[in-house]
Amino acid sequence: MNQPKSHLYLTGYRGCGKSTVRKLLAGRLGWPSVDLDDLIEEEAGCSIVEIFQREHEAGFRRRESEMLRSVSSMSQRIIALGGGTILDHGNQRLIHENGFCIWLDADNATLVRRIAGDSTTADRRPALTDQPLADEVNQVMARRRPIYRAVADITVDTTDRSIDEIVDEIVSKIPGS
Repeated sequence: MNQPKSHLYLTGYRGCGKSTVRKLLAGRLGWPSVDLDDLIEEEAGCSIVEIFQREHEAGFRRRESEMLRSVSSMSQRIIALGGGTILDHGNQRLIHENGFCIWLDADNATLVRRIAGDSTTADRRPALTDQPLADEVNQVMARRRPIYRAVADITVDTTDRSIDEIVDEIVSKIPGS
């Protein structure tokens, strides 16, 4: 792939498929890949929920920006971002300067269904509001959708689609493929 920028960044809200797509896309392209949240947990020696409890969201976001800078300085790879990584303007600039950003979107009902069906979510990911899950997704996505849209080079709707279909679409849309 003759891509002018080195990384493929996958962004989107939790439940959109970033981690699963990352693995299949890496296999398809033969690129190394990383999950930013996994790296943060590994470095901290605890879950994101525990980081939020100890350092609050500001501490987690600081760690997230530091890890993004570190990973972005490495050679070409696929990077699954945390759902809120794109909220920071410095992160947005880094993503834009160092790669091609793919927003994996899904309708809110699909996100709620996937999050509720993921047994690891409660242990690893903190609630972002004190509302029921469906209300939280609606509220957070109302704020984030315009940001995802602005940061992404392309958008791929993952609603009611197989991982293979999603990866096929990504491969057909990325530069140099």
